[in-house]
Amino acid sequence: MTIRNCSPADRDAVNRLCRQSNLLHVEGVPDVFVPEDEAFSETQWEGLLGDDHAVLLCAETDGILCGFCHLTLKEQSGFKKMKNVHIENIVVDESCRGQGTGHALLAESERLAKEWGAVHINLLCWSFNKNALRLYESLGMEPLYTFLKKDL
Repeated sequence: MTIRNCSPADRDAVNRLCRQSNLLHVEGVPDVFVPEDEAFSETQWEGLLGDDHAVLLCAETDGILCGFCHLTLKEQSGFKKMKNVHIENIVVDESCRGQGTGHALLAESERLAKEWGAVHINLLCWSFNKNALRLYESLGMEPLYTFLKKDL
């Protein structure tokens, strides 16, 4: 498996992966998510590839894209000035799960975060997504806060 920066040519494959993630979220929280065909338009993709505060990582095995991670460097958290890296999106192809792809993407994300001088790395994970929560916790991530809702 190779972890590399995404290229303009990866957009369609990344959108395919993001559709899988989107459908998982539509099933898990149907009152919040709607099905999407395309996570990134060509213009959005090109903008992110050129953004100095964003990195798009692709995981590839035998020429097949099997994972994707979108990182953003933030200069402050809103409370205390600090550098942190937020994982905007991470997805592993259904056929590649359990093979270390998520671990590899998160390890590279952590390496980049340290290189940038970030004090922490964070992400949002919906509570229904138990497999992802187990992965993140196995890598040393811990809950920071709880977001609650009440249906009206």
